[in-house]
Amino acid sequence: MQVRIYLPATRSHLETLVSTGLIAIAAGFAVPDKFDIELSEEELEYEASERARDLSRGSAENSHGYVLAVELPRKDTEQGANGEITLNRAIAIDEVDSLLLSVPGDDELQWFATQEIDLYLKGQVG
Repeated sequence: MQVRIYLPATRSHLETLVSTGLIAIAAGFAVPDKFDIELSEEELEYEASERARDLSRGSAENSHGYVLAVELPRKDTEQGANGEITLNRAIAIDEVDSLLLSVPGDDELQWFATQEIDLYLKGQVG
C-alpha cells in the first residue's frame, strides 16, 4: 500500500536531488490514517501540502515554499498524530511525483513536473 507524502524542502534540497538523484528529508505530512473531521481526502491532501509549505518557509513569510510530493510504500514510513510522517530512508528522484512551489506574497502552490525541477533551478521555468 502506498501513501502520498508532502515533504517540506529548501532550494538546497532541490539542488541535491537534481545533482545526486537522492534526498534525505526526515519528515513530512500525509492524510492521517484515521480522521474524524468533515473534510474530503482531497481537502486533507491540500492541507498536508500547505503544512509542508509553511514548514519549508520557516518564519520567513517572504521566502519561497518548496514541497515535494512523493508516493512511498507505507512500510517505509511511520505515521504520527495529525498526519505527521517520519521517513525511514532517502527518497530517489524517480519517486518524486512533483514539486509544489509557493512564491513570496502568494500562498497558492504552483505545480512542476519532476523533470522541470532542474529547469526551475536554472531559472528557465517558473
